This record gives sequence, structure tokens and C-alpha cells, in this order.
Amino acid sequence: MATYVIGDVQGCFHALMKLLKNISFNTQNDRLIFCGDLVNRGGRSIDVLRWIYAHQCCCDSVLGNHDLSLLSKHFVPNKTQVNQEFQKVYQAPDAELIINWLINRPLFLQHENDLIIHAGLYPFWSIEQFIVLATQTHQHLIDNPVKFFTSMFGNNPKLWSNKLKPTSLDRFVINACTRMRFLNEDGALNFSENRRISGLKGLEPWFKFEAINHLEKHIIFGHWSALGLYQDSHVTCLDTGKVWGGQLTAMRLEDRKLFSV
Repeated sequence: MATYVIGDVQGCFHALMKLLKNISFNTQNDRLIFCGDLVNRGGRSIDVLRWIYAHQCCCDSVLGNHDLSLLSKHFVPNKTQVNQEFQKVYQAPDAELIINWLINRPLFLQHENDLIIHAGLYPFWSIEQFIVLATQTHQHLIDNPVKFFTSMFGNNPKLWSNKLKPTSLDRFVINACTRMRFLNEDGALNFSENRRISGLKGLEPWFKFEAINHLEKHIIFGHWSALGLYQDSHVTCLDTGKVWGGQLTAMRLEDRKLFSV
């Protein structure tokens, strides 16, 4: 019995099937946890969603920013043209089943000493504080998705405060969990850079802040294809950019062995 965490699939169904064959995935005994961004750009998002939905007894995923984008355009349609990949999901005969399953995916999952989040853990939160905030925000999403998605998008507030009003608090939690890469020196979220981690004055990757070194959990995340595979004693990034011509990567949690296709 093994548990694998897989980086951003982004609709790359063929690569996912190849990776599962590579790891000899057994649906009866093994478990898969996805880092989010199941959909968009790869061409076969509906097939990815259907496969995971059909195997939800042994599969789960956290929500990524592209998954939230898919959900938002379903619940709050706007006049801007929706990409064809999302349209295939919306027009599928099983769309309601898939959408209902997807919206109920959490913002984080835990497995023993590992914490899986799409973009990462805001370094000025404790684990306990993060769990409360992420669970609360996700519940707001489930309770009233139309209201939630109407006000979800935006870069502000960039700096955390426990005095934020409810809507601003939810937006900050969503941005930290699904969009975060760099922070300014004061801890403010920065969305203008997505490159690798060296040579950016005044910016630090969220996982380079001192507070991360004292967490009792190992954080596994995706989202940052420009960073690619990254591992240290506190975090692992598994977004190896398959949709950009890179690889799709899984890590077996029991021994930290990596598999890529």
C-alpha cells in the first residue's frame, strides 16, 4: 500500500495515465493525492476530472487556482469568452456531478506529517490557524458559491491581519492557498513575479521565511512551474511543468521516491 502526491496535471490526461502505469498504481491498495490545478491548458480536463471522480475511493485533490477558475465561470458566468476546455466540462452530460465533486475538494489535505496545499502555507500563520482559516473559507465557498465567486477575485488585501472583514479575509486565504509564490519583506503577497527564487531584490519565496523552519509539518505544493521540482527539509514543490513541455511528477510519501514522465 502506497500513497502518492502528484503535481499539477492541468488537463494532461495522457501523461497522467502514463505516470500511473509507471508507478504501477493499484486502485485497490494505493492512494493518490493531487496538488490541485487538475484542469486547463492540457486539452483533456474533462477526462482528468472523470477519471479522478470515478476513482474517488482512492483519489483526492486540493483546489488550485485553475480549478477555482473553472468553478467560478460555472457559478458566475460573465461575458468574457470561456476557453474551449472549460466549455467541454460545462457541456458534458455529467457536468453537475463533476462540478459538485470539485467544489467539495478542500484547500488542504493532511497525510501523517505532510500537509498538501496548492500554492503553499502563508508563513505568518501557525498550522492550527491555517487549518481553521482554510476550513472556514472553504465552507463559505460551499454554502454560497455565487456570492463567494462574485467577490473572490482581486489582489487585495496583500497583507494579513486578523481584523480583516469576512470577504477580504476569504480572498486573502484563497490567494495565499492557491496563488502565492513570493512575499515582500513585510509579508505582503506579491503577484507580479513567478520566476525562480534567485536574484529578486526585496522578495522572498514564501517558504524561505524563518517561521517555516519551525512548523511541525512538511508542506507539499505545486503551482510554481518556473520553480520546478524543489525539495528541502521543510517543503517539496511537485509542479514540474508538464503543460509547458516539462514533466508530470509523483512522489511516494512512504520513502519520498520521485517518479516523472
